[in-house]
Amino acid sequence: MMKSNLFFDILSYTAWQMEAPVLFSAFHVTAALLAVTFAAVAAVFFARRIAASADRKRALGRVLFTSGIILAVLEIYKQLFLFYIVNGGVCDWWFFPFQLCSVPMYLCILYPLVSDRLRSTFLTFMSGYTFVSAAAALIYPDDMLRTYISLTVHGFVWHGLLLFLSLLVMFSGEADSSAAGLLRAASLFAVLSLAAVCFNAAIEPVMQSIHSAHPDIPHSWAAMFYMNPYHISPQPLVDSIQKTAGIPAGLVLYAIVIACFSSLVCKLSYRASHRRLPKN
Repeated sequence: MMKSNLFFDILSYTAWQMEAPVLFSAFHVTAALLAVTFAAVAAVFFARRIAASADRKRALGRVLFTSGIILAVLEIYKQLFLFYIVNGGVCDWWFFPFQLCSVPMYLCILYPLVSDRLRSTFLTFMSGYTFVSAAAALIYPDDMLRTYISLTVHGFVWHGLLLFLSLLVMFSGEADSSAAGLLRAASLFAVLSLAAVCFNAAIEPVMQSIHSAHPDIPHSWAAMFYMNPYHISPQPLVDSIQKTAGIPAGLVLYAIVIACFSSLVCKLSYRASHRRLPKN
């Protein structure tokens, strides 16, 4: 790769390095607490402004769309940094932005363009599934603790934003916690999960070829949604289930647990929000 590449020159100014932080270290705990604090304070602030707005749904939509644009800018930076700085001009598909923690970026950007029913499904999804994925990543950020300061900070900022979005939707009381609403959100999750499995399977030979030609690239297989049909998940507990029950059964159980827990979070948060917020 040529050092005169404009993107490389710009990104190199932010390529500050450090020793990779350790899980559950003071750095991890502090960064996670800062992300949670930001998310909670920002969610309360914007929820109050939305509640005071003449058109709550429209005000919520503006915040979501703006957040989606911010997430997109952050993702573009991350992809460019990984491509030019970390991997020397080689694409590592492991980092393709189609994880459970990437979905809110797309939902927020699409939010103004879809029907009211689909918007309701998006909100329900973010109130439950996004909360679970963001919380899990902040509790166990193994893939976020890197030797580059900018990438590590990016990971905590990103998941802090996701937690903010989830809490904002919870506080707004706009999610649909009815059986039909939860089923639609679960159906969205199922479709996305199936797409992730298909993507992982399709990209398998490409990633193996890239890894063979560039052994410095650490990943030889993709893990969108951490649901690869050929490899044991790197996530704790999930890997144990797959080693015992097999990969297919482990993937199904993993998806069922996420759907059930996310639905429960959505249901409980909806009840709590409707005890606090004034009615229209």
